[in-house]
Amino acid sequence: MNNTYMIREAVPDDAEKMISYLNQVGGESDNLLHGANEFTVPVEGVKRKLAMSNDSENSVVLIALDNEEIIARAELQGYYPARIRHRAVLSISVRKDHWGQGIGTEMMNRIFEHAKQMKIRVIELEVISDNARGINLYHKMGFVDIGTYRDYFCVNEILKDAVVMQKVLSHIGE
Repeated sequence: MNNTYMIREAVPDDAEKMISYLNQVGGESDNLLHGANEFTVPVEGVKRKLAMSNDSENSVVLIALDNEEIIARAELQGYYPARIRHRAVLSISVRKDHWGQGIGTEMMNRIFEHAKQMKIRVIELEVISDNARGINLYHKMGFVDIGTYRDYFCVNEILKDAVVMQKVLSHIGE
């Protein structure tokens, strides 16, 4: 087991590494929103998104790095409208050669810390219904199923449902 990785907030200069990482993990499973080399956002677009996330009061992108290579990514994307600003959407991925090492758990714990600091109360996500590994992790981390999103993913021309989940964070003083 390799515990030499570090976790930090992504910055615009990480854009090229982020694109390479996303294109790699996209080809390692059918559980993400894009497949191998289907992440085609230009470097400048990724830089802008990371800069906006850095400036945001309710969004964050974290990366885990091992020898300067991204091995995991977690994003908490908050909503802008005032009445739903207490909610955010989570997405997370770990490079396949690092599965089962606790990196996903650690990334999610860090996301929860950021969420509490940003006054996020509800974290939501969608996970492909046959991603048992992801579903188990989310349940372990306190997410509960709240519904099914029919035909959410189209993978290799096969429609698949998503399990919709949420975690309600408790804040100090409640």
